[in-house]
Amino acid sequence: MAILEPFALAIGFLLSYVYDYTASYGYSIVILTIIINVIIFPLTLRQTRSTKRMQDAQSDIKRLQKQHKDNKEELNKAMAAMYKEKGINPLGCILPLLVQMPIWFALFRVLREPLAFIPSSSSLSNSLAVSTSLKFFNMDLQIPPSEVAEWIERVPYLVLILLVILTALYQQNQITKKTGKSDNPQAQQMQMVGKVMPIFFGFISWTLPTGLVVYFLTGNIFRIGQQALIVKLDDKETNKKEDNKKENEEQQQNPVQEDSRKNRKKRRRK
Repeated sequence: MAILEPFALAIGFLLSYVYDYTASYGYSIVILTIIINVIIFPLTLRQTRSTKRMQDAQSDIKRLQKQHKDNKEELNKAMAAMYKEKGINPLGCILPLLVQMPIWFALFRVLREPLAFIPSSSSLSNSLAVSTSLKFFNMDLQIPPSEVAEWIERVPYLVLILLVILTALYQQNQITKKTGKSDNPQAQQMQMVGKVMPIFFGFISWTLPTGLVVYFLTGNIFRIGQQALIVKLDDKETNKKEDNKKENEEQQQNPVQEDSRKNRKKRRRK
């Protein structure tokens, strides 16, 4: 596809540039993955916060379901209004995947035809010209696991695919573990996508170049760290707001006591 060629050329150039410093095809893909995930971090941030807001809004969702249990049309309207008010996108988890799809296809082409997209003057191009494969933990990154002949040689490939599935499941569970079951169709759709996608990635990894599977695994691990940091910072900010709110309420309820505290502080300063 001609539309993917600019992406493939950009990835080929970046891959060759990183290879000059790492001298490892596999680690070059790992660093390339990290760079791409840093670039799309704003999307990951929106996705994580939207999913967490969905989790936090479960009590409101159940209340609306009970309130409009006999009128699905009114329920959908009320749910849409609540999602808009709280900044929730039930399908927000799909957006980062859609953005990365051109990158996956471009990396697929680079791994399949590296000499067509990697600059001919680069050290990576020279290494590929001498050897048809560059090993990474005894894995040929240019071929899919399905093309490995001996089962004993497939072991590292199978371990890699298993890690892709497990990290993807953990990544989904990291945010949605407290959500629980929901009767809302949009929430159910989001939960279904979260369960199916890890299995889907494991399935397609069997027939994709192993370098792309390394990209999947690195991306999963990086996003697990990102999500943990985002949740920690958001929880800290939420707790801070709640403490300020309680403090303001206490001040309103006990204005005399608060004034006496302020006066004592002023005396101490004098």
